[in-house]
Amino acid sequence: MTSGDARAALMIVDDEPGNLDVLEELLTQAGYRVAAFPSGEEALAAAHLKAPDLVLLDVRMPGMDGYEVCRRFKADEALQPIPILFISALLATDDIAAGFACGGVDYLGKPFRKAEVLARVRTHLALRDAYVRLAAEHANLHLLERQRDVLTHMLAHDMRGPLQVIGGHLELLAGNSASAERSDDDRDSLQAAMQGVHFLNQLVCTMVDLSRLETVGVPVDLQPVTVAAVLQAALAQALDPANRCRIVQHIAADCPWLLCDLDLSARIVANLLTNAFKHAPPPGEIVLGATPHPDGVRLWVSDRGPGIPAQFHQRIFEKFAVAEQPPGHARTATGLGLAFCKLAVHAQGGAIGVDSQPGSGSTFWFTLPAAPTTGR
Repeated sequence: MTSGDARAALMIVDDEPGNLDVLEELLTQAGYRVAAFPSGEEALAAAHLKAPDLVLLDVRMPGMDGYEVCRRFKADEALQPIPILFISALLATDDIAAGFACGGVDYLGKPFRKAEVLARVRTHLALRDAYVRLAAEHANLHLLERQRDVLTHMLAHDMRGPLQVIGGHLELLAGNSASAERSDDDRDSLQAAMQGVHFLNQLVCTMVDLSRLETVGVPVDLQPVTVAAVLQAALAQALDPANRCRIVQHIAADCPWLLCDLDLSARIVANLLTNAFKHAPPPGEIVLGATPHPDGVRLWVSDRGPGIPAQFHQRIFEKFAVAEQPPGHARTATGLGLAFCKLAVHAQGGAIGVDSQPGSGSTFWFTLPAAPTTGR
C-alpha cells in the first residue's frame, strides 16, 4: 500500500480473540503496523513504552472497561493526542455519548464492515497528522514571535542613547542665540526634527515597557489619586504645540478617586490622546472624560476621526495590529501604543475597549478601581 498512513502504528484492545484476529488481519493487510491486546491494562503499559498513532478500543471488557482506558489515555499528556475509536455492538445514543464524553473520537459497530473500518481509520489518522503539523507550526510561530520580540527590545534599548544625543543637540540649536537669525523654513525644519525625535523617544519607551510588561511585568504602585491629576499628567506628556485640536475635559462631579499607579495611568491616557491627535481632523475637538462606574471609574478619550470598523475593535489592542484606514488616510500607527495600554490597564485590575463605527469617530475607554473612601 502506498498511502501516506500505510506505516501508521495501530493498537487494538478487545478481550474477544475473534475480534482481535479479524481487525488485526484486516488492518495488517491494509499495510498498517498492528499491535493487539486483550486488556486495557496491557494496552496502557505498551502505550507508555511506545505510543501508537491510533487506538481501536472495545467498550465492554472485564476489569477496566473501554471508557476507563480512554480516560487514562486522555489523562496522560504523552498519550492524550492519540485518537481513540470505540468498537462495540452497543450503539445506543447514551453509549455513544459516553464514549465521546471520555475523549473518544468515533465509533465502529460490530460486526465490522471492512470499507467502514478502513475509511474511519484513514480519516482519523489524517486528522491526527493535520493536528500534529498544526501544533508544530504553532510552536514554530511562537518561537519566531519570541525572536522578533527579543530583537525589537534590543533595537529599542540601543536606540535610546543616540536619540537622547540627537535630541539634546537639537535643543541646543533651538536655544542658540543665533536662532533669531534663522529663516522661517529653517525654524520649521528644526521644529519638525525635534518633534520627530520626541515621537521616536515615545515609541522606544513604549516598546521597552511593553516588553517588560509581557515578560517580568512592571512594578505597580497603587495609590489614591484624583482623576484630574491623571489627566493633567497625561496632557503634559501628550500635548503638541503644533496640534490645533481643542481639548475638552468632562469629569463627573461625583467621580471618586482612583486607586492606581499615577505614572502608568497617565501614560495610558497620553497614548490614547496621541492616538486621537493622529486621527482627529484639525481643527477638531478631543474630549477627555471620567465618570463613576460599577468597576470603579471609567475614563475615556473621544475624537471625531474616521472611526473604526467593528471587526477591528478587539484586534487593535494586540501588538503590531492596526485598523484599516479609509481611502485617503495614511497608516500612522505602529500597533504598539494600544497594546501597551491594554497591558497597563490589566496590570492595575481594569478593563479597556473602544466604541466606534466608520464615520462617527471613536471613544477609547478604560476602567480603573476606585480608591477606598477612608485613608485618603
